[in-house]
Order: sequence, then C-alpha cells, then structure tokens
Amino acid sequence: MSSAQQIAARLSELFRSDSLSAVESSEKAKNFIKNVLAGYSNEDTDGQQQVLANIIDACLVEHIAQTTSSVVLGELVNFMSITSGRDFRLSQDVCHKSLNYLLGNVPQRGLAFEEIINEARVKLCDMLTAEKEYEQAAEVLYATRFENSRRTDLEQYRFTVYLHVMELFLRADNWERAEQVHIHASALYRQVNDVEARCRYSILMAQLNELKGNYIEAAARYHGVSQSFSNRPSQQRSSLQSAISCAILASAGPQKMRVMANLQREKLASALPGYEMLTKMVLKRLVTHEELDVFNKNVRDGRREDSLRTVVCEHNVFVLSSLYSNIRFENLGHRLGVDSDDAEQICAQMIAEGRMKGRIDQIEGVVTFEGARDVQEVSAGILKRQTRPQPPMHFRETIAVNWDERIVNLCTSVEGAVDLLIEKQPRYTQMLFQRSE
Repeated sequence: MSSAQQIAARLSELFRSDSLSAVESSEKAKNFIKNVLAGYSNEDTDGQQQVLANIIDACLVEHIAQTTSSVVLGELVNFMSITSGRDFRLSQDVCHKSLNYLLGNVPQRGLAFEEIINEARVKLCDMLTAEKEYEQAAEVLYATRFENSRRTDLEQYRFTVYLHVMELFLRADNWERAEQVHIHASALYRQVNDVEARCRYSILMAQLNELKGNYIEAAARYHGVSQSFSNRPSQQRSSLQSAISCAILASAGPQKMRVMANLQREKLASALPGYEMLTKMVLKRLVTHEELDVFNKNVRDGRREDSLRTVVCEHNVFVLSSLYSNIRFENLGHRLGVDSDDAEQICAQMIAEGRMKGRIDQIEGVVTFEGARDVQEVSAGILKRQTRPQPPMHFRETIAVNWDERIVNLCTSVEGAVDLLIEKQPRYTQMLFQRSE
C-alpha cells in the first residue's frame, strides 16, 4: 500500500461519522495535518513536501468523500501561507512547491474544489509577490475561475481580483497584459459601487497610460484621482505630483497646454517639486539644465530621464522660436545643451510632425521659424467663419489668431456703433465731424 493510500485509509477512518458538524470536521482536519507533519523536522523540507503531496493525492482517491476531501484540502491551503507556514514549521519553499502541486493535480473545474483552488491561487500569488516575481504572480491569479462561485458579492470580488492582476502586470512593466485584464475590469466597473475600488481602478488606468507613454491621458487621470482624495492630503499631493510629472513628459500640443494650465491652478500643486518647471512651460520660458536636474531627482526613474530631456529640448525650441526668426544649429544646440546634429534632428522631427512651422537650410545650417499667418489669411478665415475642422496649430499661432479675431470684432463693433449713432442722432454726429475738422 502506497503512502497516499495509507493516508486515505486514515482519513476514511477519521471521518467515518456522518454526524460531524462543519466546525468539528475542520478541527479534525487541522489536527490530522499537524500529526502527520509532526514526524518531520524543520530541516527535512523534502519529507514535508512529500507528505503534503501524499495528503493531496489521498484526498483525490475515489472512495474518499468529496466533503472530506474539501475540508482537508481547505485546511491544507490555510497552512500554506507565509505567516501560518512559520507556525507549522513549513518553509516558504515547501509551501510554494506544495501549492503548485495542488494546482497541478486537483481538478480545475467543479463546484467541490473551485473555492479551494481559488484560495490556493491567492496564497501562491502572495508568495510570488513577496519574491518579486510579479508577472508569474499575475498569471497565477489571472487563471482564477468564477463560474461556480457561491459568493454573494461575486461582481465586487471579480473586479477586485482583476484590479490586483492589473497592478501586478504593471509592476512587471507588462502593459500589454495589463491592458488585456483591463478589458474584463472595465466591463464590471459600472456594476461596482465601492468608491475605494473605483478610485483604485482610476489610479491603475493612470499608471497603465503612463507606462504606455500616453502621458496626456495619464496626467488627466491622476488629476481626476487627486480630486477624489480631498480628505486625504498626502494621497492628493502624491496624485498631483504624478499628474505634473506626466504632463511635463507629454509631447507638446494644445492638449498638453490645457492639462498643464489646469494643474497650475491647483492650490496644492504650488508646493510640489515640479511646479516651477510646470509654470515655466505654461508661460513659455526656457528651462535650464539645473532645473532639469532638480526635476530628475524628484522623478527618480531612469527610464524617463531621456524622455524628459527630449521634452525639455522641444519646449526650449518652442520658446526660442518665439524669440528668433532664424538661428544656426550651432547656436541652437548650445542653448539646448546638445550638439548641432541633435538640434537639427529635433527641429526636423517637430516640423515633420506638424508641431512647429519652419524651414531647415542644411547647407547653411540654419532653421527659420515661420510666424503667424499673414493678416489677410487670418481675416479671411475669421470672416468666412468656416465650420470644417482646422489642423492643429502651434500654440503661438493660436494666440495670434485669437488676438486678430478680437481686433476684427472690436473694429466691427466700433463701426456698427458709429453707424447706429449716425442713424439715431444725425445732428449730433454732424456737429462732432465739424469739430474734428
């Protein structure tokens, strides 16, 4: 008779009575596992692992009732945790391997063992997380099944599990898998009323967009989360700091300016480290290398330092385009802190992407910045009131167009007022004209 069969016989003898309550069955299972493990020393990890595997195999023997197997396996899973493991002299390695054995051998489908398997996945996920194996932990937890669950709060539980899986994938820098899990979580979002869970979802979505490099959306998400933390100043400041960092890292454009302007108006933002750089970018001032180094210390993320330097260089090019009509790449590179070839590359990319208007003369090594549209083009555009969508323009051009529009509107209003005065008070206007002569 094998060891598993011997343990199965002992279990059959132990749970022979049908009149046992749930508490009594649980207590008997605990004592049984303790007695079996008592024969192995703390150093005999191989023996502990083997006897736990034998207990699992014994629970799957045909003549063992499912109720007995469920009770014993449930108590066995409770032993296999980082905290409980120490109490019962089970090392983390033994727990880790035994849980893997349980998940590999216990039937994955079926109402009898589903809750036990799900609990085992949670335990194994916690262990892998403690070992910083975030991607493996996420995959283990993501395999959780909910088809036969008897939980009354099933939707809330599923939503929480998916959020935990998303968080682990994000910690592993695997945004593709995190985005796949997000599809399941987003389908449950409207069915969950828990404010904390909804807030956690928004934070994870901000982190997902940040990891993808979609800094505009990430900044907007972080800003929205900060407003939810009005009663938690520390968390509000942390969310605002993340929003500022993402807004600064975003590519230039009207959306970035709107997000940055909204963040600049936040009262708490003025006390945060990145506020000075944020303000400089909103006001279109040059950012110095010293300010960039200070901000880098606050970011503390080597992966984003290169992106930040590129963004600051592009911002400074925008500022210089407002001050100069043309500039040599040698001088531009000196102002940006890069060589002339890099300066030319930055300008070429910005012009090619439509984020700046200009011309590059490679022979002379000069970039010429184009100003706002001429007055006739602007006036014609205003008078026609075209409704079709216009292509995105440089921020300086947008200001110039708005300014010209105000001037045209003012002149039109003055002309209308004069015509009305002539119509209503002809004698008075004639007297005014005679005095002016």
